[in-house]
Amino acid sequence: MHKEEEIMNRQLNKPNYPVLMRLVAVLASTAGLNVAVATSAHAAGNVELRLEHGNAVITGDDSDNNIIVTQACCQTVIVTGRAETTVNGNTGRSEVEGVIHDIDIKMKGGDDFVRVEVVPGFPPIPRDLKIDTGQGEDIIELLGVTVADDTRIDTGDGNNIIFIDGVLSPNGFSQSDFAGKFTLKSGSGDDLLEFHHTVFRSDVDVRMEDGIDGVCNTEDSEFLNPERARFDGGAPSGFPGDGFVAPAIEFTHINNFEDFPDDCSFLGGRD
Repeated sequence: MHKEEEIMNRQLNKPNYPVLMRLVAVLASTAGLNVAVATSAHAAGNVELRLEHGNAVITGDDSDNNIIVTQACCQTVIVTGRAETTVNGNTGRSEVEGVIHDIDIKMKGGDDFVRVEVVPGFPPIPRDLKIDTGQGEDIIELLGVTVADDTRIDTGDGNNIIFIDGVLSPNGFSQSDFAGKFTLKSGSGDDLLEFHHTVFRSDVDVRMEDGIDGVCNTEDSEFLNPERARFDGGAPSGFPGDGFVAPAIEFTHINNFEDFPDDCSFLGGRD
C-alpha cells in the first residue's frame, strides 16, 4: 500500500537554491533515480555575447556554463560569468548596448546554470525572451523578469529546474511579469517548474514530457486568462507520476498529472 510521506516544510518567500536541490532529489528518489544538477561550484567553458540585428544573442558551449544575464538601464544587457565560466574569453562580465529587442540564450550541451534578472525600476525586456539550454542537467532562474512579448523556454533532455520569482526593490516587491505567451518545453527527464509572485497575462503552454515532473506554485501568482493556460505532465511513467500544485488557481487544461496535496513539499514525497 502506498502512503504519503512527510517532507520538511520549505520557505518559499525567496529563491532558495538548496531547497530546490532537495525538492528535485526527493522527486527523483521515489523512483530510485540519481539526480545530478549543475551547481555554481561545477562550471566552466566560454559564453559568447554579441549584438545581432538589435538582439542580444548569448551562446554557450558544451561545457558546464554558469552565467547571470541582467537587463539594465538604457537597453544594456550584461552577462556575468561565474565559477570559471568566461564571457567573450574574459573573466568577469561583458555587455552590449543599443536598441535591444530580444534576448536569445542558446547554451548548447553541458550542465548549465542560467539566471536572468531585470534591475528593478528599469524597462522590461522589450520583445521576446528565448532560452534553450540543450541537453544536460540545467537550472534556469528568472528573477523579477518582465517580458513585453513572448517567452519561450526549452530545456532539452535531462533533469532540469525552472524557478521563477519576484525580487525585492527599493519600492517594495517586484513580481515577474510575462505579457505575451509563455511557453515551456522540458524534454525527457525529471523536471521541476516552480513559480511564485508571477503574473501571466496571456497564453501559457507548459509541456513537461517524459519523466517524473512537478509543477508547483503556493504563493501569489496570477493568471489573467486561466482558461488559456495549459499544463501537460507528459507520458505517464508509473507511480508516483507527475505532481501539480496550485491551490489558489483553477485551470481548465491540466493533463497527465496526479492529485497532490496543496503543498509543494509533498511533490514526490510518497513511497
